[in-house]
Amino acid sequence: MARKKGDKDYTKSEKQLLISLINDYSLFGARDHEIIQMLSKKIGKNVSETLFYRLKKEAKAKKGEAEAWLDYFVRYQLIGFYGNRMEELEFVQRTLLKALIEEKEKPRENQNKSTINQLAKTIADISKVLAEFGLAPPVIAHMKDMISENYFNSQKNKDDDEIKRLIANVQNVYSEFLEMGSEDN
Repeated sequence: MARKKGDKDYTKSEKQLLISLINDYSLFGARDHEIIQMLSKKIGKNVSETLFYRLKKEAKAKKGEAEAWLDYFVRYQLIGFYGNRMEELEFVQRTLLKALIEEKEKPRENQNKSTINQLAKTIADISKVLAEFGLAPPVIAHMKDMISENYFNSQKNKDDDEIKRLIANVQNVYSEFLEMGSEDN
């Protein structure tokens, strides 16, 4: 593969570092000319606009690949993971309930109060975890709905308003979640 102009001045690891820094600086709202200056200072070499825009294009492509993987993982694999964990917890809970019933059915003088108390506590703990697992999908869905597509495409001043709106919404969801938990207690 032929080298592009400017490639000979940078090692592969330097280019990866530049791509990572471009993503970081862009995330915090730096403008292109500011990013070029910061990159040049960071690696001690002059970064040309041509190289910067080529690396920025690579960064966007990698970001798209990462977002596609994350989308697939969240849609399919994470749901399967939660389902498997819930089934495992339900199996453990059923087993513990059977053990508790067996212990309670023994004559009173043969019952082990310590075992009964521990089984009851463990069953309650598992019930709480299962309830929390049940809340996770709606909370995640609500958070996903809060993040608009325009957030990533908006200009800096709009970004600030969007960030403030997102923070307020997350705080509202968190406080609602806490209120739901306090109602259960």
